[in-house]
Amino acid sequence: RCDPGVSPSPGAVKVTPGHSPQDLALARAHALPLLSVIADDGTLRPPGGGWLQGVPRFEARAQVVAALAQRGLLRGVSDHAMTLPLCR
Repeated sequence: RCDPGVSPSPGAVKVTPGHSPQDLALARAHALPLLSVIADDGTLRPPGGGWLQGVPRFEARAQVVAALAQRGLLRGVSDHAMTLPLCR
């Protein structure tokens, strides 16, 4: 189902309700559960994937990339510029 606030695309859309007001509004509009997959210590926790549970987030990222590559599903890896607002 297409949300009027999201441009149609051929790929997947990642919604991270804890990262932006827009994502939170989208999650609430579609009754999506608010999940936390990274624990306070920076490791993955359920529902982040049983095989990654307890793995530090940056190590988990490398494992996911390797798993996708092994299955022939990796389309590429690239850096993206980000703006991270900080409270002072």
